[in-house]
Amino acid sequence: MNSLISIIIPVFNRESIIKMTLDSIVAQSYTNWECLIIDDGSTDQTELTIDEYSKKDSRFKFVKRPINLIKGANSCRNYGYTLAKGRYINWFDSDDIMKPTFLEKKVAAFKDNTDAVIHRNNYANYQLTQFRDSKFNYQNDKNLFYNYAMETIEIQTCGFMWKKSFLEGKPLFDTSIMRYQDNEFHIRMLAIKTLKVEILDTVLATIRSGDGHDSQISAKANLTKQKLYDVFYYRYQCLQLAKYGCIDVDANFNKTIAKKTLWAFYAGLRFETSFIKRVKDFFKYHSKIQFVYSNPQLGYIDAWKSLFYIYKTIVFR
Repeated sequence: MNSLISIIIPVFNRESIIKMTLDSIVAQSYTNWECLIIDDGSTDQTELTIDEYSKKDSRFKFVKRPINLIKGANSCRNYGYTLAKGRYINWFDSDDIMKPTFLEKKVAAFKDNTDAVIHRNNYANYQLTQFRDSKFNYQNDKNLFYNYAMETIEIQTCGFMWKKSFLEGKPLFDTSIMRYQDNEFHIRMLAIKTLKVEILDTVLATIRSGDGHDSQISAKANLTKQKLYDVFYYRYQCLQLAKYGCIDVDANFNKTIAKKTLWAFYAGLRFETSFIKRVKDFFKYHSKIQFVYSNPQLGYIDAWKSLFYIYKTIVFR
């Protein structure tokens, strides 16, 4: 099989780090690819850095996000898809690193009826001195939707290679959210019952964390109210898709996800210092909160306990 693969990378001010990513793409054993790098309005030397690669290798294409499109990585990912010419789509991040057989092993796993191939990654700190493999405790008696939502497996943006024809006509990345964007996209795709996925229990990419500082401190410092509300929305999506899509989940799934959903909303609420805005936030998400509480597996104790904390936070923070 020698089908064209479209690699789509959103980029913003990455001149200091993207070279290693692009070098890992150049080093691929599978050579029939195009790499669409969608710039989100960089103000550093990112364009000049990428221009060095595109002059040497025409498979690299640097494109600026049209100004009429909303700013953000999701918008760039979606725009890149509209430009892609490949039979297969693989979104990638500008600080991640492909193993040499990243493309080869994934494209070889496709069968006639396969819609997507997934694989393991490993995670590294910014300096690439510490590593851990992603969780991949796939429960064979559960569907992929269940495993992904319950986080027994970890799959980042680059962990899926998609058949482009499967994605046609489907909403892609939600441009209104800032956190768990890839999770929210993936869980909607995994909720499609006709989806056929091949699973590779193989580490094929390295996901770099942090920004040059301690990754855990950086992650906490970058948390915002809206990002936590986006996590809430993702968890809500998991419950809603499972219920209305009639996906095979159990009571433990509903209870676990419901509790995590309410925790995310409570955590977001605590970020807001204004009483008036906390009240507005509660009513903004009220219908979704009610949906979570309508879950009979949540239990009275957990429901009342979470409701108490939410009301307490609204009044007293």
